[in-house]
Amino acid sequence: MSNNAYTVRENLNEFEESVLGDLNQGYDLVDVAYGDGRWVGTYQDTPGNTGFSSASSVSELEQTVQQAWNQGYSLTDVEYGDGVWFGTFEQDSGANAYSTSTSLTELTEDISGRWNQGYELVDVEYGDGIWFGTYRDVPGSNGYSSASSIDEFKQDISQMWDKGYDLVDVEYGDGIWFGVFQDDSSITSGYITASTFDGLAEGISEDWGEGYELVDIEYGDGIWLGTVEKEIYTPSYSDFGLEMLRLQMEHDMQMDAIQMMSDVIADTKYA
Repeated sequence: MSNNAYTVRENLNEFEESVLGDLNQGYDLVDVAYGDGRWVGTYQDTPGNTGFSSASSVSELEQTVQQAWNQGYSLTDVEYGDGVWFGTFEQDSGANAYSTSTSLTELTEDISGRWNQGYELVDVEYGDGIWFGTYRDVPGSNGYSSASSIDEFKQDISQMWDKGYDLVDVEYGDGIWFGVFQDDSSITSGYITASTFDGLAEGISEDWGEGYELVDIEYGDGIWLGTVEKEIYTPSYSDFGLEMLRLQMEHDMQMDAIQMMSDVIADTKYA
C-alpha cells in the first residue's frame, strides 16, 4: 500500500500545485474527483510516470490528449468539475482511445464499438452534456452498469461481483450512477459510501487497515463513493514446485527417522 494516498483542495490552482508537489515526491496520480466544492486526487503506484492537464472545454482536452500521445503518455482518467475538464495521463501504458457522446445510449454504443476494436473501458466521465469514455488495452473482460439511484446501483454492483467482475470506476452524471467493471482475478474490490467527505475519509482509513487501496472517488446526489481494491495472492508454478520440494524433503526426513529407529531396534534385539 506504499504511496496509496489522497489530497484534497477547494481551489483548482492549489490542487494542481499540491499534485505537482506529490508527483515530485514519487506519488502517481490515478484518479481525480470534483464534488461539493472539493478537488480530490488519488495516488497509487503505477508502472510509469503520471501527469495531468486541465482544459476549459472538451475539444481543448482532446487536443491535449493528442499531444500527450505524441509524447508517449496515455489518458487514464478524466474528471469534469466547476467548468474544467481534468485529464490524468500515464507514461508508456499501452494502446489508448477515447469517445465523446451526447447521450448515455450513444455512450453504450461507443463502448461496444471500442470493445470490438480490442479496447477495454477504464473510465467514464459526464460533464457539460457530454459522456466521455476512456479506453485502454488491458487484460481481462470488461463490463458496465447504470442505475438511477444509489440503492439500485449497489444492487448492480453485487450482481456484477457474483459474475466475477470487480468494480474499478464510478461516475455520476445526468442523474445516473455508472459503474465500470473488470474481470481481474488478481484483485477483489469494495466500496464506501458516505454523506460527507469526512465520513468517506474514515471509511478509507478503515479499509487501509484491512489491506485495501483506494482507486477511485466519485460524488453525486449528495453521496461520496470510494472504490477500493485488494490484491489476491495467486500461487505460481514456481511456488507450487517449491511446496512440492518442501513436502518431499519432509517425507524423506520422516523416512530417514523411521529407518534409524528400525536400525536401533534391530541392534538392540540382536545385541
